[in-house]
Amino acid sequence: MAEAYLQVIAHYFVKPGNGDAIVKPLTELAAATRAEPKNLYYELFRSPLDPDHFVILEQYSSADGLAEHRETEHFQHLGFGTIIPLLDRREVASHMFPGDAA
Repeated sequence: MAEAYLQVIAHYFVKPGNGDAIVKPLTELAAATRAEPKNLYYELFRSPLDPDHFVILEQYSSADGLAEHRETEHFQHLGFGTIIPLLDRREVASHMFPGDAA
C-alpha cells in the first residue's frame, strides 16, 4: 500500500542572464534538502531552451514537510538569502498524493 505524500513542483524564473549564478546554490540546497527527515525526493532541472528557467520536483512524507523545509537553516540562507533575490518570479504548487485507499 502506497503512503500519502506531498508533491511540490516549483518553477524558478531567474532574472535574465543570472541562470549560471544560481546553479551552485541550488545544487547545495538540493543536497541539504535530501538530508531532511521528511524529504523523499528532491531534483532540479534546467530548461534546455531557457537557461534562466529551472524546475524543482520535491516530495515530502507529510503535508507539513514543505513548511518545515522552509524553516531550515539551509533554506533560510540559500533559498531566501541567495536564490530568491536572483529570481524574477517563482511559481510553487503543492499537491497531496493520497496513497492507496484502505
